[in-house]
Amino acid sequence: MNIAEEMVRKLVLQARAYDSKETIEDYERDPDSGETDAVETLQTGDNDPIRSELEDWIDSLDEEAQAELVALYWIGRGDYDGADFPDAVREARARRTGSTAEYLLGAPLLGDQLEIGLDAVIEADVYDDA
Repeated sequence: MNIAEEMVRKLVLQARAYDSKETIEDYERDPDSGETDAVETLQTGDNDPIRSELEDWIDSLDEEAQAELVALYWIGRGDYDGADFPDAVREARARRTGSTAEYLLGAPLLGDQLEIGLDAVIEADVYDDA
């Protein structure tokens, strides 16, 4: 493994915070207010600090670690079993066509799926912690 379990668990927490947000396209901030509106803290987009932090973190990983994250996500959503982790990593490397961060942050329930995938891989005893 190129990514430690502890790091994946931290990513799960951040991803859940990001998953709880939604894109609000028709929101307009009150130009007379200097305060952050409650709606702004619940929306995501280009200026979302959680998204930016997640993107930077995922982009800083090497390609193998990024493939492992994608594999964990796929296992979590049920495309593979935990024991199939090495095959899922190979498939993630082979299918990569763009930004891993963009792919994962566009995935529904990223935090939950990563945790389910990680737990399945650990239970199958194929996870060798970095």
